[in-house]
Amino acid sequence: MNTRSWTRRSLNQYVLEDDGSLTLFALFTLGVAAALLHQHLRFGLNIPGRHGLEWMTLLLFGRMQSRNPWAGLMTGSGAAMAYLVQSSFMLLAHDFKPALIYLLNGVCLDLLFKVTPKGLPVIVKGVVLGGVSFLVKPVLDVPLAVLFEVTAGSLGKHGYYYPILTHFIFGSVGAVMGIYLATFTINYKNKTASRP
Repeated sequence: MNTRSWTRRSLNQYVLEDDGSLTLFALFTLGVAAALLHQHLRFGLNIPGRHGLEWMTLLLFGRMQSRNPWAGLMTGSGAAMAYLVQSSFMLLAHDFKPALIYLLNGVCLDLLFKVTPKGLPVIVKGVVLGGVSFLVKPVLDVPLAVLFEVTAGSLGKHGYYYPILTHFIFGSVGAVMGIYLATFTINYKNKTASRP
């Protein structure tokens, strides 16, 4: 029996690329973690868009830590998959809209990431990247509610403008937190790499 071919591999190779950026597996896992947080942190604040804090934090963190131009989509697909798996075993939802929203948030973030200048201040980046990306859900819900005269969820409780405003605010704050977390992590990696 040849045991020399059984080389011991580090788990680090599945998380980080050779240049230090996150792998697709790590991005997918980050999306799964975001969906698990979203589904299991359902505290009753009654504020629409409050999950933008953790979702945009993890989405921006993953996007900034990866060199893949579709890192947001990969994170969103991990979140969508986790939501679909959870909803089949738990009484969470009867529709696929949250999974679609996760994917659209990732695609919107990736497209905005490509056109946003790199020299912007962090607050402006957070507003542009996170606030606008997280507006996908209410921007899709409002025309459907007006067209079909159906007011359910936060639109039924708070009207049309308040959910748009709160989704924008929570998405922006979450994005700023994600940008700062990614910047801190990158600086820490660079500092430890430069040590002898």
